[in-house]
Amino acid sequence: MRAVRLALSLCFIALTAACAVETGAPPDEIARARHVSGEAPYIAVVSMVDNTDGRAAHSALVINASERVIYDPAGTFDHPDMPERGDIHYGADDRMISYYERYHARFSHHVHVQKIPVSPAVAEMALRRAQAQGPSPKMFCTVHTTEVLRDVPGFEGLRVSFFPEVLREQIAAFPGVENRYRYEQDIGQNVPTGES
Repeated sequence: MRAVRLALSLCFIALTAACAVETGAPPDEIARARHVSGEAPYIAVVSMVDNTDGRAAHSALVINASERVIYDPAGTFDHPDMPERGDIHYGADDRMISYYERYHARFSHHVHVQKIPVSPAVAEMALRRAQAQGPSPKMFCTVHTTEVLRDVPGFEGLRVSFFPEVLREQIAAFPGVENRYRYEQDIGQNVPTGES
């Protein structure tokens, strides 16, 4: 029975892997949206956590390198001020970071940000790896997030998993992690209003 379940799971994964859709804003649009943050370089693992069972249900990254971006593999986030290419949303200024978090925070889920200070070279390597990853099929958010990180210095040894909670728990064990949470009581997926 276990072998049958494994075989069916592998078939499902193979079939859904073909479902990734390339999203590609033109390079000039991406260049116009580019945001350089004044903060020191960092990588933040962003988890959308179920308020009922306390387990993460989606994984993403904010990478603050030569520019700050949101890497949202297999995500539903979209904003007209943030051109997207291959699951990377460009133009991640403070207003857009706040909007991204508010988009996901709702009565049923909160957002847990685990920020890790890194060197400029490490942040840049993570950015390049995310850009090379390409679009993610549904359900591969944590697999692709971990694949971006696991060969980056300081993140070696991360176990790849389909489960966002596994990544969140691994990152929680990192020294120097800065935790931040966002709770809201609305239905989520807020309509862009131009407000911060």
